Amino acid sequence: MSNFKLFLTIFILFILISTIFPEDNKPEEIKEDIKSLKDERLETIQYGIDTQVIDLLKILETEKNYEFNSDLLELLKSSTNSRLDQNIIGLFQKAEDDSAVEYAYKQLEEDYNLRDNIKVVYLNYISKYQTTEISEYLLSLIDVESNAISIAAITALGLSELDNIIPTLIEYLEDSLFDSLRKPSIIESLGKLKATEAIEILSDIATDIYSDDKSLRWRAVVALGDIGSPESLPVLKSLYSDDDPNLRNNTITALKNYPTEEVTNLLIQGLKDSFWKVRVNAATSLGELKIKKAVPILIYKSENDPDTRNVKSASLTALGEIGGTKAFDFIRKLYQNERADIGLRSIAIGILAEKDLSHSLKTIEKVMEDEWGKDKPLILDYTCKVLSTTKSSSLKDLYSKMLLYEESINLKLYALRGIMLNSISSMKPEVEKFTTEESQGNVKKLALDVLKSL
Repeated sequence: MSNFKLFLTIFILFILISTIFPEDNKPEEIKEDIKSLKDERLETIQYGIDTQVIDLLKILETEKNYEFNSDLLELLKSSTNSRLDQNIIGLFQKAEDDSAVEYAYKQLEEDYNLRDNIKVVYLNYISKYQTTEISEYLLSLIDVESNAISIAAITALGLSELDNIIPTLIEYLEDSLFDSLRKPSIIESLGKLKATEAIEILSDIATDIYSDDKSLRWRAVVALGDIGSPESLPVLKSLYSDDDPNLRNNTITALKNYPTEEVTNLLIQGLKDSFWKVRVNAATSLGELKIKKAVPILIYKSENDPDTRNVKSASLTALGEIGGTKAFDFIRKLYQNERADIGLRSIAIGILAEKDLSHSLKTIEKVMEDEWGKDKPLILDYTCKVLSTTKSSSLKDLYSKMLLYEESINLKLYALRGIMLNSISSMKPEVEKFTTEESQGNVKKLALDVLKSL
């Protein structure tokens, strides 16, 4: 065939193909396949390597997204990677999801090659979902060779409901031949079980100034507080001014179980202790007890304590727990203060979004406006991240504003997550705009998921 005839044949074929398959009407199989973010994540779980799945698990935990737990359970059952297994169980614990308990318990009973580190993870996980069978299994592990396994089992038994467990634990505690490394966990579990039968021996341990193991005294103090018997209060008060700062710290933990006026004053006094851990614990305890008379000193500590990372943070968190006009006014003021520590401002927006959103929307809007044009708007990013996991239909206007941010895709992603979380169907038209070819990949994928959910 001459070159001319060959050229003519190819040209005619090209014309025929172009006619059958015009450019804007390509056959389905050669169109771009745009997966939603949900589909993409599911494929990662099903087909990805261990490190890819672990990275995804970290993202899901941050988003508080537990929609893939059933798929992760199937992956867990086929996994041979203990690090991946630990991360999956960690997500189930965060989600308070008991669907993997049966599998974890079966593995503990039947897989004799299971490493100690994953055994401990499984034991910690199943401890909150104990049946009589599980509790008896845990009891059988107290005398095993591995300290890590024994300690995990003893700790888990603190949540047991076995009738004979308290006398058995006391026997181990009194046994001079029993491994001393396991006794702190025995003490801790007796406290969790509110074992009044153990008050005498725990008091002896707590007040033993000649003890070779100070940690036993610390644990005994906390256990006495967990039991909460009035007869233990004089012992705890006597230890409040001990020279050992760790003992003072644990005494604070114990005293919060006695919400009397006298104890409240001791907790407030703890905010002035020279040891930062005591101040942190005192602030946390006052917050848990919602002691309103502590608000002025907690405000002072949030502003002026020399320990920013720990004491200021704990004091601010305590103010959020206590609540009230004075506390929330201060938290809003701190959140708006551009000169305040960024970590404290981040804690503040978390508190406001969770506990006082209706009174704080204008403040949040103002901070977002102030941060909008900055080069590194860290508090803007963190604010929007918090709003993405906040359940409230009142956030619609803020989500709309976040969708317009052009400096980073983060705010768009946060807005889309918030819209999906709150099922704001009226925002469908705004979401649809991000499913076009011009939209960035992750934004487009998430927008597809959002539309499916609305």
